[in-house]
Amino acid sequence: MAASLNSLVMHTPARDSKREVQTVRKFGTRNTWKRIGLIASISTIPLALASPAWAVVSYSYIQGGVAGFTSHSLTDDGGTGGNKVDFTGCHTYSGSSVTVQLRREVIGPDTGYDEKTYTACFNGGTSSGEWGAGVEGHDYYFRITEIDGSSIVGPTINVDQTRMSF
Repeated sequence: MAASLNSLVMHTPARDSKREVQTVRKFGTRNTWKRIGLIASISTIPLALASPAWAVVSYSYIQGGVAGFTSHSLTDDGGTGGNKVDFTGCHTYSGSSVTVQLRREVIGPDTGYDEKTYTACFNGGTSSGEWGAGVEGHDYYFRITEIDGSSIVGPTINVDQTRMSF
């Protein structure tokens, strides 16, 4: 007997020595995959509705950062949210502020946007800087321009968590 793609034929001996033919349906028939696809589609609807406006998110930390420190760049996906940089848990030797600038990679000197001064992250909170929506497909990164009001390399900063999102 020939086996088709949708069934498998198994021969099992019977007690009265006759051969009994049993058909076993294989997993993977067309209707089974349709059912799985439908269930998977329905189960992801709550996730799509609950997702934030920022589609690209990168988490990291900074240890021993100095003025001029730059993050890794991320590509803007053209989402609806603005470009945002959050710092949580900031620590310096004696100060209580850090200035951050969002930058866009271009051929030639990179484009710098407004500078934001963060202070809340030194008090156990989260400091956030938000810039307008970026250009889809362009790479963005943040740069520390000042630590405790100084733009010279010297004072260092540790940040427990950085979050860059678009």
